Amino acid sequence: MMGARVNPVGGTLAHFIGSPKIQMANMLSKPKLFIPILIAAGLSGGVGALFGITGTPASAGFGISGLIGPLAALSGGATLFTVIIAFVVIPVIIAASVSYVAMHITHLIDATDVKLPEMQ
Repeated sequence: MMGARVNPVGGTLAHFIGSPKIQMANMLSKPKLFIPILIAAGLSGGVGALFGITGTPASAGFGISGLIGPLAALSGGATLFTVIIAFVVIPVIIAASVSYVAMHITHLIDATDVKLPEMQ
């Protein structure tokens, strides 16, 4: 969410569907980027726990990446509706909220902090 204004649509979608590693250079050079990400991850994980989302030790921490988390949750007894809410709707709302606070209220993060390097 934080880089949606400065990155191409493909880069933003790549983050969403499971390639957050493309931000690794920015994260390591600007450790302050970990703050909003950890807050959003903690809140999203808490909501998942409230919904009773379960998985396996092998699926732990994957979230929506490669659909590993959602498929494990479905096999653990969660409904498709619950999985969509817990893995898509709630994380998007939380990410937008945390992004807004980090960028517009606290000014901790600037959009250029999460700009992806130009592809060669």
